[in-house]
Amino acid sequence: MKGQPRASLLLAVLAAFIAPATPAHACQCYNFSRAEIVQRADIVFEGTVAVVTAVRGQLQATIDIGRIEKGPPVTSITLLTPASSAACGVRLEVAQRVTLAAMRDGRVWRTNLCIALGLRPISPFVPNR
Repeated sequence: MKGQPRASLLLAVLAAFIAPATPAHACQCYNFSRAEIVQRADIVFEGTVAVVTAVRGQLQATIDIGRIEKGPPVTSITLLTPASSAACGVRLEVAQRVTLAAMRDGRVWRTNLCIALGLRPISPFVPNR
């Protein structure tokens, strides 16, 4: 009986090394041009991230829109993106200036790394003169 716990531990350790590893998944995007992304998107805009919250494995961000290139005339948008960059999630931070394309999914707007047109570092916005 004394050898049984040791044998169980040995089997558990061996199983951990022998068991097949689950493959890592990384974000994979097609190499769409900016024009193709704009054509496929329901909205394309520049704005400033106002709020970011985590919601069930996704980030929900509210963005104050400064300029709309394509889409409905709105002053802000709330959208979802995967929380992980490995799942093509866009890293959004409060006060960050962004240029994004998004697609309508029912009543929800969604974006991802494959259609994020431009992300700028967090810094005060200084308009061109």
